[in-house]
Amino acid sequence: MSISPPKKLQVGTDSVGFYLSRANIVFRELLKQSLEASSLSDYIKPGMGNLMFALYERDGQSKTELARKLRLSKMTITRLVRDVEKQKLVTIEADDRDGRASRVVLTPLARRLESDYYQLAIQLEDRIATNFTSKQLSDFGKHLKNLVDSLESDLF
Repeated sequence: MSISPPKKLQVGTDSVGFYLSRANIVFRELLKQSLEASSLSDYIKPGMGNLMFALYERDGQSKTELARKLRLSKMTITRLVRDVEKQKLVTIEADDRDGRASRVVLTPLARRLESDYYQLAIQLEDRIATNFTSKQLSDFGKHLKNLVDSLESDLF
């Protein structure tokens, strides 16, 4: 019985890793340009988006809950919350049930920006979807999630 050699993996400028890196760079630049052209540029900076979405979905989460939801370290969440707090988009409030804990709470300013924020996100998602059918986009999302899950399992 003969065993086939493993599939040859691509490396270099035609590899999955190369295109993931390029997609990240291009997406961040597109996000930066979109923010600069919007009314949000004075408040929202690249990197704050996922935290804002998590709070728009459920305001008043603890940093631990946010770290778990966003799959980030507590140290990263602490820095991110501090950055968003400097922009006057959140406040840190004591937890009514647990005096040792605190909650990250959206400010009225953040609530006023919510609609514009979602509109910008929809525009970016539309741009991403431009050259894909709905099925292709759905399949791609599933594959990307599986890749992230697999890589994260090696980290934690």
